[in-house]
Amino acid sequence: MVNGGEDEASRTVPPLALGGTTGELAFVKETVLKKRKENADWALRNRERKAEKRQRIRAENKVIVKRPEDFVTAFRNKERDFLRMRTRLKVRKQPPAEALSSKLIFAIRIPGSVDLHPHIRKILRKLRLTKVLTGVFLKATELTQKRLLVIEPFITYGFPNLKNVKELIYKKGRGFLDKEPFPLTSNDLIEKALGDHGIICLEDLVHEIATVGPHFKDASKFLMPIKLKCPERRLQMKKRPYKDGGGSGNRGDKINELIEKLN
Repeated sequence: MVNGGEDEASRTVPPLALGGTTGELAFVKETVLKKRKENADWALRNRERKAEKRQRIRAENKVIVKRPEDFVTAFRNKERDFLRMRTRLKVRKQPPAEALSSKLIFAIRIPGSVDLHPHIRKILRKLRLTKVLTGVFLKATELTQKRLLVIEPFITYGFPNLKNVKELIYKKGRGFLDKEPFPLTSNDLIEKALGDHGIICLEDLVHEIATVGPHFKDASKFLMPIKLKCPERRLQMKKRPYKDGGGSGNRGDKINELIEKLN
């Protein structure tokens, strides 16, 4: 009996492997298990993020029922902006371009009304100022001054110095070539786009913009509208002119202070 007990005790039953066959279980490293857990967690977060995105898109595309009073108010606001624009063009006389302190203007689209009069929206589109907190370089001409006067309540502008022109282009400048935007990190692409005008590197581009050279139009069109950052404390941009305590209109050399905040 003793020998039989010893034989049963010494008999070991190996664990069943995959498929029900006897053999050792496959060894899995701890790093592999951690990776599997990370992948599962990431998949869960990704599903939640996609679900939130779908919910947000549904909310944005949800049909909002407007009252008739809202349409009337929007129409009156558009007509009021249009009448004020005509009054500005009649009353305010712009100085000749030769009398300005600088030939270079930097214009910034400021937060404001969404529903704009079609004529004002058209001018904003021509100047490439369709998005809030974007800026463009413009040549100071009589036509440019007239356009800026038309859209004055929705923009602010002034004369940037060389330091801010450099920093804007170096930090936030993006070019446009073959209908594709690209960061200004390659002189080869700049030469490909503007080499016919003698602009072969980033320094040449900055010089052409800052000095308003003979090929300024091509250089400024090559540059995409510069996206400016929203400051931590949101700026109080009012439609009143800057000289009257508002946030729109001509700031002159004071535009450099605003550029430093938004760059």
